[in-house]
Amino acid sequence: AVAKHVVGKVDAIDLNLGCPQRVAYAGHFGSYLLDRKDRDLVCSIVKRLSDSLPIPVFCKIRLLDDPEETLELARCLEAAGASLLAVHARYRGSPT
Repeated sequence: AVAKHVVGKVDAIDLNLGCPQRVAYAGHFGSYLLDRKDRDLVCSIVKRLSDSLPIPVFCKIRLLDDPEETLELARCLEAAGASLLAVHARYRGSPT
Protein backbone atom coordinates (compact mmCIF):
# COMPACT_ATOMS: atom_id res chain seq x y z
CA ALA A 1 0.00 0.00 0.00
CA VAL A 2 2.82 2.43 0.82
CA ALA A 3 4.49 1.82 -2.54
CA LYS A 4 1.45 3.25 -4.35
CA HIS A 5 2.04 6.59 -2.63
CA VAL A 6 5.44 7.01 -4.26
CA VAL A 7 4.44 6.10 -7.82
CA GLY A 8 5.28 9.10 -9.97
CA LYS A 9 7.97 10.19 -7.53
CA VAL A 10 10.40 7.28 -7.94
CA ASP A 11 11.66 5.20 -10.84
CA ALA A 12 11.42 1.82 -9.08
CA ILE A 13 10.80 0.03 -5.80
CA ASP A 14 13.87 -1.65 -4.29
CA LEU A 15 13.45 -4.47 -1.78
CA ASN A 16 16.55 -4.97 0.36
CA LEU A 17 16.55 -8.67 1.13
CA GLY A 18 20.24 -8.58 1.98
CA CYS A 19 20.52 -7.01 5.43
CA PRO A 20 22.38 -9.47 7.71
CA GLN A 21 22.33 -7.41 10.90
CA ARG A 22 20.96 -8.66 14.21
CA VAL A 23 18.10 -6.19 14.07
CA ALA A 24 17.00 -7.86 10.81
CA TYR A 25 17.06 -11.23 12.55
CA ALA A 26 15.05 -9.90 15.49
CA GLY A 27 12.52 -8.24 13.18
CA HIS A 28 12.50 -11.10 10.65
CA PHE A 29 13.41 -8.99 7.62
CA GLY A 30 16.35 -8.49 5.25
CA SER A 31 18.44 -11.58 4.59
CA TYR A 32 16.44 -13.51 7.17
CA LEU A 33 13.61 -13.76 4.65
CA LEU A 34 15.82 -15.70 2.24
CA ASP A 35 15.49 -19.05 4.01
CA ARG A 36 13.50 -21.68 2.14
CA LYS A 37 10.69 -21.51 4.71
CA ASP A 38 9.99 -17.88 3.68
CA ARG A 39 10.40 -18.34 -0.08
CA ASP A 40 6.66 -18.30 -0.81
CA LEU A 41 6.19 -15.19 1.33
CA VAL A 42 9.01 -13.26 -0.36
CA CYS A 43 7.93 -14.23 -3.86
CA SER A 44 4.30 -13.35 -3.09
CA ILE A 45 5.39 -9.88 -1.89
CA VAL A 46 7.35 -9.33 -5.11
CA LYS A 47 4.45 -10.61 -7.22
CA ARG A 48 1.93 -8.40 -5.46
CA LEU A 49 4.12 -5.32 -5.91
CA SER A 50 4.93 -6.16 -9.52
CA ASP A 51 1.30 -6.83 -10.44
CA SER A 52 -0.06 -3.71 -8.77
CA LEU A 53 2.52 -1.06 -9.65
CA PRO A 54 3.37 0.60 -12.98
CA ILE A 55 7.05 0.84 -12.00
CA PRO A 56 9.65 -1.94 -11.77
CA VAL A 57 10.45 -3.87 -8.61
CA PHE A 58 14.12 -4.54 -7.81
CA CYS A 59 15.45 -7.04 -5.25
CA LYS A 60 18.82 -7.22 -3.51
CA ILE A 61 19.83 -10.57 -2.03
CA ARG A 62 22.89 -12.20 -0.51
CA LEU A 63 24.40 -15.50 -1.54
CA LEU A 64 22.86 -18.53 0.12
CA ASP A 65 25.06 -21.32 1.46
CA ASP A 66 24.22 -23.53 -1.53
CA PRO A 67 24.83 -21.93 -4.97
CA GLU A 68 21.98 -23.95 -6.50
CA GLU A 69 19.61 -22.62 -3.85
CA THR A 70 20.73 -19.07 -4.68
CA LEU A 71 19.86 -19.72 -8.34
CA GLU A 72 16.50 -21.20 -7.32
CA LEU A 73 15.72 -18.07 -5.29
CA ALA A 74 16.77 -15.84 -8.20
CA ARG A 75 14.48 -17.73 -10.57
CA CYS A 76 11.60 -17.49 -8.10
CA LEU A 77 12.05 -13.71 -7.78
CA GLU A 78 12.26 -13.33 -11.56
CA ALA A 79 9.10 -15.41 -12.05
CA ALA A 80 7.35 -13.30 -9.40
CA GLY A 81 8.06 -10.16 -11.41
CA ALA A 82 11.36 -8.74 -10.17
CA SER A 83 12.75 -6.57 -12.97
CA LEU A 84 16.28 -6.47 -11.60
CA LEU A 85 18.14 -8.67 -9.16
CA ALA A 86 21.26 -7.44 -7.40
CA VAL A 87 23.33 -10.08 -5.66
CA HIS A 88 25.55 -8.82 -2.84
CA ALA A 89 28.21 -11.46 -3.38
CA ARG A 90 28.66 -12.23 0.30
CA TYR A 91 26.99 -14.72 2.57
CA ARG A 92 24.65 -13.69 5.35
CA GLY A 93 27.31 -14.51 7.94
CA SER A 94 29.92 -12.37 6.18
CA PRO A 95 30.72 -8.89 7.47
CA THR A 96 28.79 -6.16 5.70
